[in-house]
Amino acid sequence: MAQHTMTTKQLAGMRAVGGKKGKSLGKVRRFVFHPTERRLIGLLVKRPDAALMFHRKDLFVALGGFDLDDGHIIVHDDAAATDKGALKALGVDWDRCVLWVGMPLMTEGGDFLGYADTVAFDGDTGAVLSVSTENGVANDAILGKREIPAKLIRGFRLGQGMAVGTGDDPGDDGAAALGAILVDDGALAIQAEGGVASAAGKATAVVADKAKKGAAKAKSAARQQAQKAKPTTDKIARKTGEAVEEGAYALGRQLGRASGMFAAFKDEYRKAVDDGDDGRSDR
Repeated sequence: MAQHTMTTKQLAGMRAVGGKKGKSLGKVRRFVFHPTERRLIGLLVKRPDAALMFHRKDLFVALGGFDLDDGHIIVHDDAAATDKGALKALGVDWDRCVLWVGMPLMTEGGDFLGYADTVAFDGDTGAVLSVSTENGVANDAILGKREIPAKLIRGFRLGQGMAVGTGDDPGDDGAAALGAILVDDGALAIQAEGGVASAAGKATAVVADKAKKGAAKAKSAARQQAQKAKPTTDKIARKTGEAVEEGAYALGRQLGRASGMFAAFKDEYRKAVDDGDDGRSDR
């Protein structure tokens, strides 16, 4: 059977409808991945506020719980298609599921490759096919982007990268747990596409990369000086934290570490999107 390739970028913002009358349910905002497998399991649909005042919980729609029709997601009228029924059918622990898009990608050796921007996956099984990286508009213009194939992706890993919670569920030392998508060191050899560095050759890429790392180190040093009261966080992040600089995406989460079953993330994302922000965290 031919592979049915889809991407998160293709589905993002798409309107979801359901019920016999095709009632509007909201728009696709985020993508949920399996806790331990390289597999997308469903979508989060942002529902409109009730009476334009009261926030409503995002609707989880399983990958097999919808069809695509004329640019719309048609949610099946089936208990196993959404929310608790879908999670039960999938047999996954919701609190351990992960939002990959926005998470940093780190090699096993601790090198930072960028943030997960677009995930390509098999539309039938959800199996991840590749992840493309993003470093922010300015850095992408210099360094370009990489597309990392599934065979080099090890999966989500705690202990590296960026905070995966809101701080409500700290570790033993009081610091928020860190998380990243771990990839094989071989991903470093993948040629970045686009950007000044790509066009000018490897020499420019090396210079740009060193400049970026130097700026990150300077910012890291400044933060350490200003936050001497929080040495534990710097210790945990030392290996990879220099790459997780100010302006890093903070949208990727391990769902169980967001208070109120994703409520904290929704508030953060809503502010970034609805207020016309650029989607970046100021943390």
